[in-house]
Amino acid sequence: MTKRKKGNSAGDFVIIPIYCNGRNMRVRVKKRLAEVQSTFQNMLFFDTPRFGKCLLINGIMQCSDFDHDLYDNEILRNLNANDRNILILGGGDGFVAEMALKLNSKLSVGIIDLDIEVVNGSKKYLDQKVFSDKRVKLLIRDALDYLRSLIKEKKNKLDGIVFDLTDEPVRESDIDAKKGFVEFYSELIDLSYRSLKKGGWVSMQAGASRVIPKYNNAVKALEKLLRKKFHRVERTDIMIPSFGEKNAFLFGEK
Repeated sequence: MTKRKKGNSAGDFVIIPIYCNGRNMRVRVKKRLAEVQSTFQNMLFFDTPRFGKCLLINGIMQCSDFDHDLYDNEILRNLNANDRNILILGGGDGFVAEMALKLNSKLSVGIIDLDIEVVNGSKKYLDQKVFSDKRVKLLIRDALDYLRSLIKEKKNKLDGIVFDLTDEPVRESDIDAKKGFVEFYSELIDLSYRSLKKGGWVSMQAGASRVIPKYNNAVKALEKLLRKKFHRVERTDIMIPSFGEKNAFLFGEK
């Protein structure tokens, strides 16, 4: 979720930007599976000797066979055995939903993603099968609009909401990208709070744990927004090898 300089491909390597020091990580590519330009973003599906099959969106690593379980388990750390209905905002690669159902088989999982091409590519190139699970409901629509509809229809009884969004959920055409980022998440957090049961939780991937000054410090801004709504906010930081650095996760309880 940190505002990042986009990576690019270079010969048999993909270049992944590292935000704690401004350097790059070179990841050797065994095979480029597909490059897809959707209405919203650019996707690269590729296979590597080090991380297995991977997905880049707008040059930023999203997931890999090798370590997506580290990410998935961390972002789901507040999931418990009594939860029955959770919502994943983003999540078009399907891995967080897949892990949630492994951790709690009684769940009903909603996935709200704006871009069907992420889902289609994940099915075809990442061998993702979770979307055919009867416990999963996939909706291709805007997350803000969907949460507004839940509140309007008084269906706001969710146990948990996971923000599994890309690093750039606000369009780059925004005049003030930083202002757009804060405004977007301010509304998203407010709507999520209103959509949860009492005792419900929210979790999010919050970008690189530490960034050099030229990048937006997403975790600092997001933690401040969460504390305006949620009475208990926690943060964890873990190393995600395919990201090349530590990643921050934030959690709030209603």
